[in-house]
Amino acid sequence: MQLRKVIHIGGVLIPVIAAVIGKNQTIALVLSGFAVYLMLEALKQKIPPHILSMVYRENELKGFSIEPLSYFISVLSLLYISFFIDEKICYVAIAVLAAGDGVAGVVGRRYGKHRFSFNKNKSWEGTLSGFVAASLSGFYFAGWIALIGGAFGMLAGAVNKHDNIAVPYAALAAMVVVRYAIFI
Repeated sequence: MQLRKVIHIGGVLIPVIAAVIGKNQTIALVLSGFAVYLMLEALKQKIPPHILSMVYRENELKGFSIEPLSYFISVLSLLYISFFIDEKICYVAIAVLAAGDGVAGVVGRRYGKHRFSFNKNKSWEGTLSGFVAASLSGFYFAGWIALIGGAFGMLAGAVNKHDNIAVPYAALAAMVVVRYAIFI
């Protein structure tokens, strides 16, 4: 597995770290990772391609890589939003992005045989494995509502090219609607 996917899936630890050491400290840690990403981007032309290929896709080696940026923006914004709404569902949205989207990508690339008619880059195998990973990792933070987040997050990932933004925010929106519909 590429180091990029290990980092992506490892993001599921971000809510765990936030619960243990606090959100402010976790935001500082994520910002440190963001600074490393920006340094890599700035120095990309000076780093040998075989080293860069551990964290970059082939098409990202030349120009600016937007996908890691959108991952950092999603994680940081969800941590920030967690100060204002239920932090547990914000943590689930991060878990859906990290574990769900990450596992979906790994399984889909390796075992994906049944492609969606509306998106040939995505498969049933990847989406379903992502749903399981998202739901299981999210369940730790918020219980059954993680199933809703996992389902809507993976649905958004199947239909949207910009999944680092679409996946966690579809998960968050669905969980917020369900949470407030039940408590009203």
